[in-house]
Amino acid sequence: MTQFWTLSFPLPGTPERTARRAEERGWDGLLFTDSQNFNGDCYSALAIASKATARIGLGTGVTNPYTRHAAVTASAIATIQVESQGRAVLGIGRGDSSLANLGLPPAPASTLESYLTQVQAYLRGEAVEHNGHRAPIRWIVERQVAKVPVDVAATGPRVTEIAGRLADMVTLAVGADTARLAAGVERARAARAASGGDAAGLGVGAYLNIAAHSDPSIARQAALGGVGTAAHFSGMAEGSLAQLSADDRRIVEAVTAAYELGRHGDSRGSHLEHLSDDFVARFAIVGSPAECADRLGVLLDHVPLDRVVIMTGSRGVDPTILDEVSAAVVEEVVAAVR
Repeated sequence: MTQFWTLSFPLPGTPERTARRAEERGWDGLLFTDSQNFNGDCYSALAIASKATARIGLGTGVTNPYTRHAAVTASAIATIQVESQGRAVLGIGRGDSSLANLGLPPAPASTLESYLTQVQAYLRGEAVEHNGHRAPIRWIVERQVAKVPVDVAATGPRVTEIAGRLADMVTLAVGADTARLAAGVERARAARAASGGDAAGLGVGAYLNIAAHSDPSIARQAALGGVGTAAHFSGMAEGSLAQLSADDRRIVEAVTAAYELGRHGDSRGSHLEHLSDDFVARFAIVGSPAECADRLGVLLDHVPLDRVVIMTGSRGVDPTILDEVSAAVVEEVVAAVR
């Protein structure tokens, strides 16, 4: 059965309320973004959320290989695993806004691969070598902490294959296009099988922008900032661009070239001017609750997913509207699909 998770920004003072509302509304899990120049600390937020909830999964959406050492990341998420009594998930990607605000590009795929190898070893209680010294995270070993699942956010083919080999789950960030999602799942599972692993045992998911409202124009506005970010992700590497149609590639390249970092995920970014209505309709699921439920249901019929992480809104939108959209998505769209 597909799980439905939501994603939020861990602004200080908000994680407790955000987590309680997520659980009350019936979400299966909650991810907090890791972007230090935009938000508070994700692990502090997850610790607060672990004490404010009893059921939902909790994780990062997503951290990166640069801002924290692999040992620090493993120790932090293992702490959440203990405090939440086994509900933690570690989401990792190449990094975007967290690194751009430090003047850094996304981590190379090879760096992500090495980082994943180290983090997974630490989480299994194994010793990892750094600077000629080998050591495990001793308290994880002593407490026999249950292994935290590691999920990789993937857009391009190379990261998808790395995730297939090394992660417990891959969550594709390629928009709501059924063909791209199906191809990504096939690529990840083929990589797992080629490495001698159990392809069927690899969890697969997707990040989807979904905005539902009785007024479709409001739904579109709520989703627009997130769609701009998704387009930007697709423009980060040539391998990702190669998966797009010629028309979509032109739009993605234009968004990426004009992308306003200070308006990351914001509905007011000037780069959004390059998004056509057709592009938004393909990359997101936007409309009335009934329309969104129908489209999500068809997508899941064609690409069975273990988890869908739903992004329901954008920065810069009236919080009251965002709350209405979020409620409609989980209480009407997700409920109908379930």
